[in-house]
Amino acid sequence: MNETIIAVGNGGYNLAADLISAGLFPEARLIICDTNEKDLEKNSANATESFILEKLRKGVKSGDTALVDDIVEKASDSVIICATLGGMTGSKYAPLIALNAILKGKFVCSFFSMPYEFEGEQNSKRAMNARMQLIVSSNLAVQQNNERLKEVESPGLNDIDKPIVETIKSAMSNRTLEELANEPNNEALQAYIPEEYRVSGLPLIWLRSDTYRGITDQDRKGIFNIY
Repeated sequence: MNETIIAVGNGGYNLAADLISAGLFPEARLIICDTNEKDLEKNSANATESFILEKLRKGVKSGDTALVDDIVEKASDSVIICATLGGMTGSKYAPLIALNAILKGKFVCSFFSMPYEFEGEQNSKRAMNARMQLIVSSNLAVQQNNERLKEVESPGLNDIDKPIVETIKSAMSNRTLEELANEPNNEALQAYIPEEYRVSGLPLIWLRSDTYRGITDQDRKGIFNIY
C-alpha cells in the first residue's frame, strides 16, 4: 500500500518520525503541517511536502475542510494522520484532514495521543472532542492515553511514543492496515497491544476498527457540527 503520513503539529511530527525510525511504512511519503513556522522549518528536512497552517481560534466545522484541501490533494489514497490532541494545532487540524480525506474516498488511519491531566481541563475537553471527530472520520484509529504512562515503566521524553509505536508494529506483524480496519470485533484488536502496555481500568493503548463503515457522509459532517 502506498501510504502518505501526514504529521500535524510538532507532536504529530515526533510520532511520525518514531514510526519511520521503527521501520514501519518505509516507502511512505511524509507531509508535515504546523501553525508554528519555526517548528515547521525545523521538521521539514525529511518531508516530501510542508504546509503552514492558519492559527484558528474557534472550533472547526465540517465546512472548514477547504482549509486543508491542498494537503489532502498531495496525499495518496492511503493516509496516516499523526497528532497529539489537546493543543490547538493537532486537535483542530488532524480531524479536519481526516474528514476531508475520507470524504474524498481515501483510506484513513489516525494515530494520536491524549493529553496528561496536568495539561488542564480545557486541553482535555478539546482532546475529547477531537478524538470523536477523528474516530468518525477514520477507517482505523490507534490512541495512546499519556496519563496512563505512569502505570508502566515510564519512558523517557525521547521514548514517549514507544507504546503506540510498538503496538502498531505488533498489529502489523501479520496484518495490513486494511485488514486491521476491517476487523469486525474491536475487542479482538486489543490483543495486539504488547503485554507490558496492558493496564487495568482506562487503557494506555486502544485500537478501533471501522465501526462507522455504514455511516453516511452527512452523518460524519454532523459530528463535526456537534462537537
